[in-house]
Amino acid sequence: MKTPRKTGRMNLTRTAGRIPPYVAAIVLCTAVVAAAGCAGREQFYNDIAARRALSYQTWLDKRNRSSQSRDVIRGKLSLEECLGIALVNNKQIASAVCDKENARGKITESYSLALPQLGLTGSYTRLDETPSADFGGQSMVMGSADNYALSANLSQPLFRGGSIGAGIRAARLYACMADESVREAVQQVIFDVRKTFYDILLAQELLRVADEAVELSRRHLTDVQNRRRAGVASDYDVLRAKVEVSNYDAEVIRSRNRLHLLETSFYKLLGVSQESEIEFVGELRYEPVEPSLEKAAEAAFARRPELMQAELQCRLYKENLTASKAERWPKFDLFFSENYTRPDPHDSMKMSWGDSWTAGATMSFAIFDGLKTKGRVRQAKADLAKSRVRLADCEEAVLLDVRQATFNINDADSFVKSQQANVKRAAEGYELAEAGYKEGVNTELEVRDARQALLHARALHYQAVHSHSVARLQLRRAMGALGPPVDAGQAGRSEHSGAPTTADQRAPEPRDAGEYGE
Repeated sequence: MKTPRKTGRMNLTRTAGRIPPYVAAIVLCTAVVAAAGCAGREQFYNDIAARRALSYQTWLDKRNRSSQSRDVIRGKLSLEECLGIALVNNKQIASAVCDKENARGKITESYSLALPQLGLTGSYTRLDETPSADFGGQSMVMGSADNYALSANLSQPLFRGGSIGAGIRAARLYACMADESVREAVQQVIFDVRKTFYDILLAQELLRVADEAVELSRRHLTDVQNRRRAGVASDYDVLRAKVEVSNYDAEVIRSRNRLHLLETSFYKLLGVSQESEIEFVGELRYEPVEPSLEKAAEAAFARRPELMQAELQCRLYKENLTASKAERWPKFDLFFSENYTRPDPHDSMKMSWGDSWTAGATMSFAIFDGLKTKGRVRQAKADLAKSRVRLADCEEAVLLDVRQATFNINDADSFVKSQQANVKRAAEGYELAEAGYKEGVNTELEVRDARQALLHARALHYQAVHSHSVARLQLRRAMGALGPPVDAGQAGRSEHSGAPTTADQRAPEPRDAGEYGE
């Protein structure tokens, strides 16, 4: 009779108290809700209302302290001084500079596609039961209820089908686009400040014309009253002269209001307080120019920031297409992991810290991704084609701006020349009518018509000079010549490395039909 042989068998025994699963679930859900917050629509609007009230109170406090604020400007300022203030304080430029800083951050972020990734992870695990083994009636605990782990993980991408380089180039192109956005904002601010400054100078001249009209009408009223006392004028003539004075007074009020509205808009452009009191130094001048459509178009094609942005956007979408196609290729990576655990990873019976490491290479390839890559490539091709259409449309818009600015200068030049002679004729006619009225040759109606013709001619002359100044300004804007020129060296440098980038990141050269092909 054989004696049965004893064999060892595993037996799990409870060594720690069990936490009910539903208790743990309740605690976990409570913690997640507390961390995420549960503010609703009403709470959002209450917070916004409180913020708006605080902003209003801040404005009131700043207004009360306006005499001590650096934003309040008083005194005489020329056009160039106003431009300097606007370029420092204007909110539109400040917003564009923030976008530029955002683009620099994207460049830094793009290097993560090529640089290694290093991370630390730590964990603690509490087991409700510890494994044990039963050998010949003896139970032996295998492991511990408390488990600790600390790992250092390093991974290095090796190949991504071209998406790494495309991502870095795309970030640099985005930074170049941000530079062009800043240049566009600067040109827009310069244009707005100059045009509004010219509008203010025109409003001042028209206000002086209106004041002169009041003075002439009052002087004429005095003459009519003297003639009435002499019996050579009627009460109707006196009444009509008084009505004319009141009409010109109303025109003075309207002109002064227009000037005040322009000044408040100008203070907003400068980014200064509305409590400012600026005396604008300058005058409207007629400076004849002979614009060339071909030269203006050449300058516009080389300097307009909108065209630079459209060119860069085409290149950006081309890199996006490259990154989308890269999903069709396999991915290769290196990895290394250093682990420190308790219990010892090599001997679970040893209740002490131990280390282990693993290293290797991985390759992954999507045999079928549910047509995701195909869809992304199709979208990228459509975006690239759309950017080419936008570039062509932008070129047409720029040419239209140049043509319109050229025509406006030619028309304004003819307008100014016609009004220069007209003012002299109107002044001479008014002098003759005034002298004839005093001698009893001309009637009061003829004097009034001559005076209105003179005032209207002066107003037209100032408006003609203003139109010519604005037309010159519009041409410079259409040519992209208001702000700083295209700085290919600055646009093509990475803030991170300080080294010039490749030709794809510099200011784009004139393209041919197939440059942005697939």
